[in-house]
Amino acid sequence: MGQASEREFTAFVHERGDVLLRVAYALAGDRYAAEDLLQNALAKAYARWPRIRGDAEPYVRRILYHDQVSPSSRRWPSATPS
Repeated sequence: MGQASEREFTAFVHERGDVLLRVAYALAGDRYAAEDLLQNALAKAYARWPRIRGDAEPYVRRILYHDQVSPSSRRWPSATPS
């Protein structure tokens, strides 16, 4: 990634990070889980940043949603009755 793209990504995170954290909290229901969810989503967005066109926020919101609802992304196994 070029230096200009890194600056754009950093500016995006500074401008929209708080809003995205609130979205992640609404999805995860827990502050720490929301922070992890957002961190993973931003890492994925960073890797794809040069290909993201236009407003990146909807793209990151989709990553947040899909990572939260994906069975493979669940960190804790659901409790099963004995």
